[in-house]
Amino acid sequence: MNSVKIFSRSQFSILWWSGSLSSFGDWATLFASVALASQIGTTGGNSEITAVVPLVARIIPAFLSSVAGLIADKFNKKNIMICCDLARMFIVFFLFFADNLVFLFIINFISEIFSLIRQPSREAVVPEVVEKENLVKANSLFAIGTYATLPIASILFAVVSDFKVPQIILNYGNGWSGSIIFIFDALTFLLSSYILFYLKSDQSNFSGEGERFSYIEFKEGLNYFFKTTSIRNITISISLSLFAAGALFILGHTFLTVNLGFTESSFGFMIAAFGSGILFSMITLSYFVSSFSRVSFLIGLSMILTGLSLFTAFKSVEFINILLSIFVSGIGTGGVYLLTISFLQASTKPELRGRVFGNFYSIGRVALLLSFLTTGLLANFLDKYFALTGVEIVLQGSAILIFISGCIGFLTGYKKIINDFGIENSNFNNIKLDFRSTEDE
Repeated sequence: MNSVKIFSRSQFSILWWSGSLSSFGDWATLFASVALASQIGTTGGNSEITAVVPLVARIIPAFLSSVAGLIADKFNKKNIMICCDLARMFIVFFLFFADNLVFLFIINFISEIFSLIRQPSREAVVPEVVEKENLVKANSLFAIGTYATLPIASILFAVVSDFKVPQIILNYGNGWSGSIIFIFDALTFLLSSYILFYLKSDQSNFSGEGERFSYIEFKEGLNYFFKTTSIRNITISISLSLFAAGALFILGHTFLTVNLGFTESSFGFMIAAFGSGILFSMITLSYFVSSFSRVSFLIGLSMILTGLSLFTAFKSVEFINILLSIFVSGIGTGGVYLLTISFLQASTKPELRGRVFGNFYSIGRVALLLSFLTTGLLANFLDKYFALTGVEIVLQGSAILIFISGCIGFLTGYKKIINDFGIENSNFNNIKLDFRSTEDE
């Protein structure tokens, strides 16, 4: 239960490898689906428009996350994850035969539904295989496993797309050489489900499979989520921050290339700096944080750091200053993510964890979706009325919104940290040399 090593025979390593393989399959499927949609669109000369079809198909199911959380609470979480991986194995395999946008949209839509059902179950089962003081470290490794597979999946897709696949094989499918990646993805999901068979999930916290879903159970999860003060305050702050952070990805490229006149590669360097900051915070926090009594304060502090650094970045004109500020904002963002997920896992009743995470992810995705849909329009509208460009106003305003959200969290946790200040639970007091050999679980 206490081991968080990925190269071992522990329950955590089983969950980590399965999750990483599942994430790899998701990334590769997404890249290949976008490329296939673009390929289909080339015949009509509108590949730029058709390329967004898989993305739209994956955004819409976000509203079902709360229902997915209820499923996680009613049934065995291990079985849910296995069934979702097996379902995605069959669904993704059909992409090998997809030759029109409607078929491509439907398959991606259904695949994302099973991904959403799997996610709350994975988050809810983590406290069953990891001790409370190791949750931050565990979630750090999970996040690294998820996002480290992104570039690997991208590279594999690029390599596989260049394979000289015999035409006789392609003729069985849609004829596009890149579609061979969907077969690899299906095998990835199969391997993920196979690994999960060795997971020992606690079966005492879910309802019998014969029970029907009810509105009362769904409402119970919503009431717990919104009436628990600590969870509600953190969720509101993070939702505001996610809305503001979405502007970075929508308008960041325009800010660098149009407003400041940097090259196209500048946006890639900015995202790399942001990701490096997230990785740095994960490594740091995963070692030193093991107590959740002051988590509201720490989350608020991380948001304040993110808001200030982003505001500095969007007020700067020197590229090196922008990169350093974005790196610092990544540190704050990584802290917010790790601490929030770990806090929800540690503080939520086992029988309600699925619904809490389902509601949390649903609200977060809606905040991002609203940001994607409105920030660009808002920037264009503000261009007409102010001396600064609309892009600069929206980006700087987003940074201020994150800062304000951080202040809310900071003030919420201020009283608690004054009453309960100390580092007695941190790993500073546990640093020691131990040369004894230990065997993996």
